[in-house]
Amino acid sequence: MPCAYRSRFAALGVALWLAAAPPVLAEAPLAVQIVTAHTGPVFFHVELSGTITAAEAVPVGFRAEGRILTLTAEVGMRIAEGQILAQLDPTQAAAALRAAQAQDAAAEAMLVQAEQARARAAELAERGAATQAALDAATEAALSARSSRDQARAALAKAQQALEDCTLRAPADGIVTERDAEPGQIVGAAQTVLTIARDGAREAVFYVPDFSALDRFQGRTVTLRPVEGTGPEREAIVTEIAPLVAGESGTVRVKAQLIGAPGEKPPGLGTAVVSVVDLPYGSAMALPWSALVRQGAKPAVWTVDPKTRRAQLTPIRVLRYTDNQIEVAEGLSEGALVVTEGAHLLYPGRVVMQEGAQ
Repeated sequence: MPCAYRSRFAALGVALWLAAAPPVLAEAPLAVQIVTAHTGPVFFHVELSGTITAAEAVPVGFRAEGRILTLTAEVGMRIAEGQILAQLDPTQAAAALRAAQAQDAAAEAMLVQAEQARARAAELAERGAATQAALDAATEAALSARSSRDQARAALAKAQQALEDCTLRAPADGIVTERDAEPGQIVGAAQTVLTIARDGAREAVFYVPDFSALDRFQGRTVTLRPVEGTGPEREAIVTEIAPLVAGESGTVRVKAQLIGAPGEKPPGLGTAVVSVVDLPYGSAMALPWSALVRQGAKPAVWTVDPKTRRAQLTPIRVLRYTDNQIEVAEGLSEGALVVTEGAHLLYPGRVVMQEGAQ
């Protein structure tokens, strides 16, 4: 058989074999869950718990040193301004007062004598029976006696004050919150004996974890709710954020002053309160946890080309991880299609379809 005929028969045989072979099926799209990524505001959810304290706590102590004779104030006691809270042993102060009174009386008598002597010297000088030098001497003695009398009066006033300082009185209306001394104890001048929570403004004190957005608390209004749920909700303004972190707990102290209407009774000291605050934390795209995969050591997600329906791995930068989602700061365009379920079955170029779509 000529060569040309053999070639034609071979080509015909190949064509017949291809025609008889089953057709190659195209890859079936993988059914996955797909969401559309949209940018939205992000909030830092913070739950606060704290206690109600007085906005002004006044430490109270004796002006003098000595031994405490009586101390009637107890923690939790309500006191009124001027009320006697404690007393020192007044023995030494009373003796010093009696001595000062005696010195004052003596100085007063010497002044009277000196004034009388000056008056006589002046009268004699007018009649020419005494010299000017004698009058000057009498005047000088009178001035010296007056000065001594004034010093004695100052010493008397000081002794009277020292005796009064043996009695500790309440500087303002309030509640005793701390008691740092007991009867019979020797205390120094200005040593704190009691601490009084002054009536009036109240504030809530919280201890919160340190985080980058903590400074955004300053000046915010928060709603306080009693833990026991027995009292009304109150509004408060954050007035202070401690500049340092507590070494033991790693938390930061935050104070919020209560906003009270005129005549409204403030909550009791020590009342436990809670508050929930959502702080603005920028903007991001929120996606379910199931969308997160890895590209090497970096986070990524599978995105879908809306035209070809093929998947591709896209690296992202995560702003924050929460309990049930991730917040993507960079890497995705607005309206991007992201695979949230079935990502573990994907590879680059895999054709996908929305689960449930026909």
